[in-house]
Amino acid sequence: MSTQTTPKPIPGFFVGKLVTQERIDNYINQKHGLLSDALGKPETQSIWYSRDHFAELLEEIDYASGDGVRIHFGMYEEGHEFEGQLCLLFTSTREVLDGEIVTHQNVLLEDEADWEDRSTAARGNPNVANEGRKKDFNYGSPCPPRCPGFTGGIAYP
Repeated sequence: MSTQTTPKPIPGFFVGKLVTQERIDNYINQKHGLLSDALGKPETQSIWYSRDHFAELLEEIDYASGDGVRIHFGMYEEGHEFEGQLCLLFTSTREVLDGEIVTHQNVLLEDEADWEDRSTAARGNPNVANEGRKKDFNYGSPCPPRCPGFTGGIAYP
C-alpha cells in the first residue's frame, strides 16, 4: 500500500462552507418564500444526483467531443410528479471558434449525425435508473418533496 506524500490540492472552484451556506441562506431568505408562495407549495431547495449520473454525463461529454456542461433552470411540466417545481437541465457543450472568439455551444443530441441510431438503441447504464425509469440528463431527486431529514443548509442527509 502506497502513501501519498503530497496532499491533493483543493479544486479551484472551491468556495468553502461559509460562502456556500451564505448563498443557500440568500436563496432561502430572499427567493424561496416568493417562489413557494407563487407555486402554492414548497419550491425546490436542492437536487441530489448520484455519482453514476455524473459519470455517465462525463462519458457523454467525451463521446460528443465536448468541453463542458451548461446547467439550465427549468420547470416540470403539467402532469409530472413534481409539476411546477424547479428542475436543472444539463446540456453538454462543445467549443466552437468564431474567428478568435471561443464559444461553448450546446450539443443537442437530436441534431447529432448519429441520433437515429442512438435513439433506437437500448438506453444507457442500468445503474443510473430510478424505480425502473431511466434518469435523463436532468433527472435528480428534488427536495422538497424528496428530502427526508433535510433541514436546509449544507448538512445534507
